[in-house]
Amino acid sequence: MISPLEPLLLAILIATAVLALRIRDLLGAVAVLSAYSLLLALLFTGMAAPDVAFVEIVLGAGVSGVLFIGAILATTRRDESIQRGLSRWVPAVLVAGFLGLMLYGTAGLPDYTDPDAPAHTHVSPRYLEESIADTETPNVVTAVLADYRSFDTLGETLVILTAGLGCLVVMRREEHS
Repeated sequence: MISPLEPLLLAILIATAVLALRIRDLLGAVAVLSAYSLLLALLFTGMAAPDVAFVEIVLGAGVSGVLFIGAILATTRRDESIQRGLSRWVPAVLVAGFLGLMLYGTAGLPDYTDPDAPAHTHVSPRYLEESIADTETPNVVTAVLADYRSFDTLGETLVILTAGLGCLVVMRREEHS
């Protein structure tokens, strides 16, 4: 069933994608792409796929954004004559605030070793009890990664391979003779 917010979220996603294509400032484009990833994660969460949403937040908004910003800062020249003053402390305050919010949010999570945590009572017992019969693989981790989630693992491997090849292409320097 479609939630009433999903069409609105989809419209915002399309507008964000168009804005990301039309924006001229590279840093602004990175910010818009990070916002797109966060909105996409909200859509995945609404579709009952929190694991996909988590990966999208971490990779799409977090790691990619940091790498893009690092690449922009590494390839642009800075005018050292500009006084930075207060603007030097703004990112540090934002990062500290975000870190505080993250720590506050994790305080409500169940203990990692709690046997009554949802992760230990819902899915884990099925995999632990039925993995050998289903997959004939003695190692549960291998059974989950190679048999139950093989296409997901293949997709993640292809994403990492593509990212590595992209890094090689970006970092490759042309020889000037």
